[in-house]
Amino acid sequence: MSEEKIIQRVPLWLAVAITVLVSLPFGMFLGKYNIALWASFVVWAEYFALGGTTESFKYILGPYPIGALSMAIFAVINNYFIIQLKWNPNISVAIWIFVWVAIAVYIMKFHEIFNKGSLPYFNGLSMYLAFYFSGLKAGFGAGPLTGNPFIDPWILWILVVLAAMLGSILGWFNILITFPKKIT
Repeated sequence: MSEEKIIQRVPLWLAVAITVLVSLPFGMFLGKYNIALWASFVVWAEYFALGGTTESFKYILGPYPIGALSMAIFAVINNYFIIQLKWNPNISVAIWIFVWVAIAVYIMKFHEIFNKGSLPYFNGLSMYLAFYFSGLKAGFGAGPLTGNPFIDPWILWILVVLAAMLGSILGWFNILITFPKKIT
């Protein structure tokens, strides 16, 4: 019985370079709607880490947005305590990040998708925090923020999820343009 092997008709090094080139317009030419390519590249790597097949989409595009959502909730609650209740920002962040990270990780035990999807779930959580704690600087991929501390966390969530979607597509595209062929 012969073993099946996959060959790449376009070498991976060239396919990766082409894929990076294809991604540039999404991060450079959309103005305030630019997608943070660094976040997309992290998800692109996740696509490979999860097997580099279309099944990988399921493990990224389900858990990743949920992980980011848990931190959007953190941001809204944190902003409320800082702005409305006049809490010290450092104390508020320390308390609410502890609470929401604990809740987010605890939730993982309730669905089997988090077994294989634990990396994307946690990256959704961490990518959201990377955007949030960056100060939402212009050009960072934080998008068309309003300045409203109760609306911006949701805009940020959308942009973090769009970065994940782009990263997943880049991973899929990267494999596609190698023109893989099964041989026996």
